[in-house]
Parts: sequence; structure tokens; C-alpha cells
Amino acid sequence: MSHFSALKPDSLLVDVCFPLPLEGVYTYDVPLEFRERLGFGRRVLAPLGKKIRAGFIVGLSPTKEINFEIKEILEIPNEAPCFDQTWWDFIKWVSNYYMTPIGLVLKTAIPSGFEKRSEPYLKVSQETKSRIDELSLPEEAAKLLKSSRSGRISLKKMVSTIGKKQVDHLTRLGLLTPEEHITPIKPGRDIDLSVLKALIDGHKTYSNIAPTLTLDQHSACATISESIARGGFEPYLLFGVTGSGKTEVYLRNIETALKLSKRALMLVPEIALTPQSAKQVIGRFGNNISLFHSGITDAQKIVEWRRIRSGETQVVVATRSGIFAPIPDLGLIIVDEEHDSSYKQDEGCPYNARDLALVKGKLEGLCVVLGSATPSFETFLNATNGKLQRIDLPTRHHGGPLPLVRLVDLKESEIAREFSKCFLTPPLIEAIGECLEKQDQVVLFLNRRGFDTFAQCQECGYIFKCLNCDVSLIHHKSARYLKCHLCGFSQPAPPICPQCSSSRLYFSGVGSQKVQEEIARIFPNAKIERFDRDSTLRKNQLDNILTRFRSREIDILVGTQMIVKGHDFPGISLVGILFGDASLNFPDFRASEKTFQLLTQVAGRTGRDLKPGTVILQTFDTEHEVIRLSAKHAYEEFFELESEIRRELCYPPYGYLISIKAQGTNENRVQENILDIARQARSLKSDFPNVVILGPSPCPRRKILGKFRWQVLLKSPDRSAVRKMVHTLMDQRLLVGHGSTITVDVDPMDLM
Repeated sequence: MSHFSALKPDSLLVDVCFPLPLEGVYTYDVPLEFRERLGFGRRVLAPLGKKIRAGFIVGLSPTKEINFEIKEILEIPNEAPCFDQTWWDFIKWVSNYYMTPIGLVLKTAIPSGFEKRSEPYLKVSQETKSRIDELSLPEEAAKLLKSSRSGRISLKKMVSTIGKKQVDHLTRLGLLTPEEHITPIKPGRDIDLSVLKALIDGHKTYSNIAPTLTLDQHSACATISESIARGGFEPYLLFGVTGSGKTEVYLRNIETALKLSKRALMLVPEIALTPQSAKQVIGRFGNNISLFHSGITDAQKIVEWRRIRSGETQVVVATRSGIFAPIPDLGLIIVDEEHDSSYKQDEGCPYNARDLALVKGKLEGLCVVLGSATPSFETFLNATNGKLQRIDLPTRHHGGPLPLVRLVDLKESEIAREFSKCFLTPPLIEAIGECLEKQDQVVLFLNRRGFDTFAQCQECGYIFKCLNCDVSLIHHKSARYLKCHLCGFSQPAPPICPQCSSSRLYFSGVGSQKVQEEIARIFPNAKIERFDRDSTLRKNQLDNILTRFRSREIDILVGTQMIVKGHDFPGISLVGILFGDASLNFPDFRASEKTFQLLTQVAGRTGRDLKPGTVILQTFDTEHEVIRLSAKHAYEEFFELESEIRRELCYPPYGYLISIKAQGTNENRVQENILDIARQARSLKSDFPNVVILGPSPCPRRKILGKFRWQVLLKSPDRSAVRKMVHTLMDQRLLVGHGSTITVDVDPMDLM
């Protein structure tokens, strides 16, 4: 059957966008029988190439300019529109700013269940069914044909039953007719009975009773509430020290929005790692919320999307993808821990949800609150320049002091001899012992998983590396395997070297597993648990550990950066940071900023009750400004110091970056492509004299998931100049890979 139609006088043409990496929209004619279902944002089924695809109506198309043959829409499902014009305007802005095909932005924004492609089916006519007994068909084929109530059978199912040759034979006889068909969406059980219930089961500690506000909290709530009532775009930085009660300010202002018949969106870095925030919202507002994050199924996402779109729920708690939720009558957006790198998407459209929250606020006239104890430099500069209004919460909500930070120099000879104890230095061990005697809790932080972080043959020097990535394999002693923490590749820990067959294998480095084992040897009576990606793989394991720690069933928690993700435990009186320098020497201009944020956030886990807390920060360089200033909790002083370097080198927030990356399985082709792009960029220098071109060079992590990666960095103090250069390269078709994939990342967060 042909899907083409000549343009008729009564034709009605619509523009359809498909959630695929395609530029622009496609024009289709709407048959008469579907016109009563027309509507902006409605899902349609239409032919695209040789397939039938699900797309969305994004406008009417004029007929007078059409001079080519038009395909017809095949079906408009009887379901509510998925979005409106305001939402689509936002998507167009995202596509333009991030220089990403609008179809790819749409694919990134909507739940994947909406974009189902067609699958091959076999049509079974009534005439064929009536002749089944006359034909000499295999018993399985006859049974399958008779059982087909809908008149079609999945090609895959038929082939698996009787084989491809038999299917081809029946097709040649005309008994079966191949066709394409899209399986209907089946949302499954209601989200309230699954996601929300699973989140709050066993955690009845969060009540709907609001605590008394401090004077600073009261002032912050009043300022933001007035903004919500006024309407219009008003952005804020809620700059509050760790433990200052930012979450309570969020909850009070969400309540204000609801009283004004407006809705609220609260973004958190990771739902799984920040259950506390989600549970507090649930405790305050009950089931009147939607959860939207990567941990729920596609079917559940569709249910939530429709509930949000229809206005059934008033509060949405979500990770970064929630910025695309189609929330009607939105009055407030909150971005908790706005500095967190989890808000940056790397795959597909490389957007930053924090930045898009401000864009959405400006487009729709909303109050936007960015909250952090250690704001990103971009946000803090905007607050300093008056682009954001700064609201301070300078003290902890219980009135106690910030934790005392004690620096321990790992270079000291006495301490250096203790390296066999996994950075567990004598001062730290002594402090842990004192804590346990007082029945207080301890957190030990080391941002390295595994047991040993390095495996090498002492005979020939062979290093055990990942086959897919350019990194060393990590030794996991308990499971007896070597694992890559980038792609997940693993292999049994071998007894001999695969290169020279020597048994002299050397395992070195310190991971969280080794720390857990050593601390258990030193304190055999203590209840110790590990909190990292490896120890929380099984369902509910993460929640179980946090619950036991909150109820004081665990004395010492050894963990990675998962510990800093929004957890509030009043029983912690000591935090030990085992190796504070770990991330300082990364080849990334943001290394100092990220290290300061991490150390400050880890230190902030202690002293959250009236009892003062202590932090032991172990480092090889006690005089380094990042270490020194994080120990003083001196964010503003650190910002001024680091800003001098950033300003001089024209790095964000004083300059603008765009990364052009080539990746592929053939490194020679990748290198050729990126070299050509760099040459073409330099040929444009005379038109863009204030754009600096860095590279090309291999990415610091040169190979990931079997693909080699090279990049060129463009930076300039003029945002428009660096964007125009990239647009020029695009217009000249110079960013099309030949044997590799070329991606453009506007405002990259990770240069690794």
C-alpha cells in the first residue's frame, strides 16, 4: 500500500517532529477520518523511510508552498496531547542553544515509551483462516494462525515457531502478508502503588509537622514567597552552609506555591542517593507528588508524564530529566545542590538541567531557586553580578558551629610508615577509638572503590587494563575479580601474568574495600558497613544501609562520594577524609573547584546536632589553597582566589567553552577527523580573532567502551564568537564524521 497522496484542494498539512537525531520537521497530509483528533502535541503514526514511526504534531504547514509529493498520517491514537506550544518553544530553545538536532532534543526530553518504532507483523486474512484445514501446514503453524484474534501475528514469533523458510513459503502462497505495526503503549500499574510506596515503606520518620524556622530561614521563605505571589521571572541563589536547613525553606515555598494554585518542580541530583529530600516532600504533601527519574520503568514514566500533564499532581520531584516534564501552571522551580555534576547530561543532547531551569523560568515567568553550600562558580558569579538574588543561611539550623577541621600531613615520617593501614593514620585511629567509646558514629571517606586500585606483574611490568577503556582494572578482593569502573568489564583475578606466566603479581593502591577490611581488624567490635556503588547493587540495599545507620545500628560507615549526596545523620561526630588530594591533580580546569566542593560537603556530614563535630582531613599538601580554605569553610575566599586564575586563562565563568569531540573504534580515522576539524577551525581564526583553539588532543580518558576519543576545545570571552565559529563549521558540513562520530558539547562540565 502506498502512503503517498497527491495534494488535494481540501488537504490539511501538519508538521511532525520525530524523536530521532534528525534536523527539522516533516510535513504530512491528514486524512479526513483523523481530523477530529488533531491537536498540538498529539502523537501520530506516520511513514518515515521504510518504517512507521511515532512522531508529534508541532504545527500546521502552509499548502501553497508545497511542490513535492506528501505522505499521509496513518493513525492518530485516541489519547491526550503530550505537550503544548509553550513546552515546544522551550524544546526549540534547547535545540538552538546546544546546537543539537531538534529531533534528538525531543528524544532526550520525552519518555522513550512514546517513540516506539514499527515492528514487522504478518497479516492473516479471514479467507486464510478458513482455508487452514485444507492446507498441508505444520501443526504448530496451523495452531498459531487459528489463534490470531487480531488478524496479525508477530513475524518474530512466527519465525521462532516454524522457521524462516516455512514463513517465506506461506508468504509466497499469499496466506500471510507482511506489514509494519506499532505495539500500543501499556502503562502497567499505577505509579502510586509502586514508586511512591517503595520509597516510603519502612521510613516513617518524616512527618508532616513543619519544624520551627530560624530567623534566617524565615527571612528566606518570606522573600521567595513574595516572589512566587508576584509572578514573573525572579531567580535566587540560596547560599546556605551545610546543615542550615535549605530543604525546609524549599518545603515552605512549595507550600506557598500550592496555596496560590500553582505547581512546583524540585530537582535533586539523584533520587536513589537523595531519598531524604524526596521522603520529606512526600511526608509534607502526601501522594500529591510525582517522581520522575531514571530508576522507574518506561511504562511508569509514561504514567507520570500523563499525570503531570493533566494537572493531577501538584509537586514534581525529579532528577535532571524532570526539567522537561510538562507541568501546567508552574510557579516555582527548585534546584537542590545546584553545583552537582549530575545535572549535566553527556549522552544525546548534552544539556545542563540547572541552566535550563533558569531558561524555563525566564520563558515562562517563574520563580527559580538554586540552592547549595558550595555553589558552582557560574552561579556564584551570577549572584555577585546581580543576575541572581543571593539569600544567605550562614548558620546551622540547630545553632551549633560548623565542624572543626584538623589537617594531618601524610608526608610525616611516622604517618608514612602506616600506609599499610590504608591511610588510617595514628591521629585518625585515635579519634575513631574515642568516638566509639562515646557511642558516636564515624564516617570515613575515600573516593575510590574496590580493594586494590592497581594490578601489575613484578616480573615483566605488565599492567592489567580494561579491554574497552584506557584505564587500569580495579581489584575487588571479596569477589576475586578485576573490574573496570567505566564500562563494567570484569575478569577473574588471575593467579599468573598473561604475558610472561609469572606468579609475581603486585596489587597496590587503596580502595574502600581495603579500608573496610583494615578498620574491621583494628576495631573488631565495631559494626562497620561500606557505602559505595559495589555495596548497593542489590535492590533496597542502599536504603537498608541508610536506615540502619540512621537507627545507630552501624558505628562506622566507609564510603565514596555517595556519602555526600544530601544525607543528614545527627549521630555523626567524626568524619575522616583519608586522602584529600585525590582529585586535585586531574587534568581539568575545574579540579580545584570540584575538590573544594567535595571536601566541604563531606565535612558537612558531621556536627548536625547540638554536639560539635570534628573532621580529620588527611593530605600530602597541608598548605595547598584548596585544602587550607576548605578546612576554614571559606568558600568566598576560595572563589576570589580561583577566579584570578580562571579570569586570566579565560575559563568559565569568565569565558565560554565548546568541546568538539570525535570518537570511534578506529583511532586513525578519529585522529584524522579531529585534525581536519582543527585545521578548518584555524582557517577561520581571522574572522574570530578572540576565539582560542586548543588541540586537537586525545581526551584524558582516551578510550571508553571500546571507542577512541579526541577533542578540540574552543574558548572565548565572547559567547557569540565561539558559537558563530561552530555554526560556520556546521554550515560548511565540516562536523560530519567519516568513520567516527562527531559531537558538539556546549558548556562542557567534564573534559575527561
